[in-house]
Amino acid sequence: MKIQSVAALRQLPPRTRAVMGANLVSSVGTGLVQPFLVLYLTRVRGLPVGAATAVISVIAVASLLGGPLAGRLADGRSLRATASAAMALAALGTASFALVTGVGGAVLAGSAYGLAYGAMLSVWNTAIGRSVTGEARSTAFGLQFVGLNAGVGLGGLLGGIFASTADPGHFQLLYVCDGLSFLAAGAVLVLAVGRGPERPDTAAAEPAAGPRGYAVVLRDRALLKVLAFTVALMVVGYGQLESSIPGLVAVRGMDARIMAWGFVANTCCIVLIQFAAVTRISRSRPAVLLAGTAGSWAASWLLLLLATVSSGTAVQAALVVGALAVFAVGEALLAVALPTLVNTLASDPVRGRYNGAYSAAMSGGLVLGPLLGGWLLTGGQPWLLAVVLGAGCVACVALAPRLGRLHGPSDSAQAAAPEAPDDRHTSDPYENEPQRLGSGGGR
Repeated sequence: MKIQSVAALRQLPPRTRAVMGANLVSSVGTGLVQPFLVLYLTRVRGLPVGAATAVISVIAVASLLGGPLAGRLADGRSLRATASAAMALAALGTASFALVTGVGGAVLAGSAYGLAYGAMLSVWNTAIGRSVTGEARSTAFGLQFVGLNAGVGLGGLLGGIFASTADPGHFQLLYVCDGLSFLAAGAVLVLAVGRGPERPDTAAAEPAAGPRGYAVVLRDRALLKVLAFTVALMVVGYGQLESSIPGLVAVRGMDARIMAWGFVANTCCIVLIQFAAVTRISRSRPAVLLAGTAGSWAASWLLLLLATVSSGTAVQAALVVGALAVFAVGEALLAVALPTLVNTLASDPVRGRYNGAYSAAMSGGLVLGPLLGGWLLTGGQPWLLAVVLGAGCVACVALAPRLGRLHGPSDSAQAAAPEAPDDRHTSDPYENEPQRLGSGGGR
């Protein structure tokens, strides 16, 4: 099998690779603590289970605000300053969990981290969206997702080895290391973004009396369709991965180790798919990839339905692990399709806000998804979870082709002025990033 990712990575601009490297560093830190937050708060800090899970909800809700705020600052101030603030706040938020002794402190730490989490999603996507175009942009988003999963997986392995509920100091050290990883990643990201003089053509990109804030986003019907589709996919798919699917395993009385093996299979499949086929995926139209995402998730729900109604530990284990492996196919396709589509619709002066709105749509779906899944699981008929959400995935398959007719400024610019082969995707857009836009910029 030919590994396409190495050659594709070498073809990306150096600063794009630096941004992806920063994301990898922060992902390792995230993996150190991500699987253990509820365990840490309950077993080590003695918080009630309800309070610990509520902290997870606080993080999700705060991320709803972080994405749009970071997008606005990236457009109106500078991406460099926004990246610095987001990474510093993330370091402060996660390190604060090491000092938590009660519910109030956990909520404050979760609020800071959630705000930074939403901001970071907007920052990563904006940085990559500005640095490359066309197929290279799709490739960069795909490889970033590989790095994210590889980093979280490595961090989870190291955290699992070191974590111990018998000694709070072990968990405290993990959270401090997570904070340091954000500071290190932030330093790399700030250097990658760099500083440059104000770009003369930026002021002309939007009318002086143009809309400020998110008015320009809300007036783009094409983007609104993408955001609505994003929320739908999060609700019927991603939002259930770490909530309702483990809940289904628990409700049916399956062995808890099944989920552990399932997540191992999920992560391995994502990395293998992207490593082996990132170029082919990047050349596919986003609408096709989104239909493939919804279709693979529908197949995953079918396997989970069979696991729900079947008997026998071996059969159930095989079906659940297989479902999470199939789910990984959709994740790999989605990681390329949605951010590519959003950044195709955006022009540089509003790219931060477009990615901020995309971050908010993802966070909103991740909040709504577990609520819907929990309601379906508590109704006394666990199989309804797979049936209802599987039907939702099938509906998304039918709706995905409509997104193929959406076009944005990126498409028009490329069609009007194709790049020379020797210069394609190698320009460094950060060299001329405006540090602060004037009051008449209309941004």
